[in-house]
Amino acid sequence: MALNRFATIAWLLVAILVSGLWETVAGRHLYVPIAITHKLLAVLCLILLLRIPGTIRAIQAPPSLAAMAVVFGIAYLAAFVTGAVQSIPVCASSLWLNVHRAAAGIAVIASAVAARLIVMAVRS
Repeated sequence: MALNRFATIAWLLVAILVSGLWETVAGRHLYVPIAITHKLLAVLCLILLLRIPGTIRAIQAPPSLAAMAVVFGIAYLAAFVTGAVQSIPVCASSLWLNVHRAAAGIAVIASAVAARLIVMAVRS
C-alpha cells in the first residue's frame, strides 16, 4: 500500500510537469483549462505529500530518503507558492516564473533521487 501511494504521487508529478509544459505552448483557447488542471493537480499532490511521513516509516527507509523528502517538500512548496503568486495579475513577472521553474527543477531532481532510494529500500 505504501508503494501505491508513492506511485500515485509519481504519476501526479509527471502530470503536473506535462501540464505545466503544455501550458507554456497552449493557445489562447486552451490556456485556462490547462492552467486550472495544472493547479488542481498540484493541490492534490500537495495533499498526498502531507501524508508521506507515515509512508516513509512504513517501508523502513534509510535516513537519506527522509532528507530527500524534505528537500523535495521545500522545493515543491516553493513551486506551489510561486505558482499561486503568478496567478495574481498584478504580481505576475518573469522573476516569479523563473523562481517557479527553478523550484520545479529542484523538486524533479529530488524526487528522482528519492525514487532511487525507495527502490533500494524496497529491494533490501
